[in-house]
Amino acid sequence: MKRFSFRFQRLLELKQRKEDQQKAELGEVMAIFNRERDQLGEFKQSFDAYRRASLALPDQRVDLSLLGINASYLLRLQREMGEQREHLDRIESMVEDKRGKLLEATRERRVYEILKERAEDEHKRETMRQERIQLDEIGEQLYVRRGSTDTEING
Repeated sequence: MKRFSFRFQRLLELKQRKEDQQKAELGEVMAIFNRERDQLGEFKQSFDAYRRASLALPDQRVDLSLLGINASYLLRLQREMGEQREHLDRIESMVEDKRGKLLEATRERRVYEILKERAEDEHKRETMRQERIQLDEIGEQLYVRRGSTDTEING
């Protein structure tokens, strides 16, 4: 019997490589997103720490120049957090775009995998059919031989 050969194997391999590439790109963008999200968390922690520090205890002496510097720094941190949120939103849209491309690449690959599975099933059915035909022919030949030997023995 001839071996199974999928005529779209090269396309399937190309689709697989494209999907792998999309996975890698999504991974890179997700790593950037996670790193930037962590940086936003650090900004928030700094902001909270400096805001708490600016709330002086009633019995402590207040240094107005330090309060002014602290207030300026808090404003700067707020601005940086806002910029960081905008940056995260842009990266998040890139992540969604990469996910969509990965999903599309997966669908395209899956189409060819389904075609291959169907072709393999059809090949197996055809192989089994051919084997049954051969076995029937062998059985028929054995029957004819036995019949001719039986007639020679009886005759």
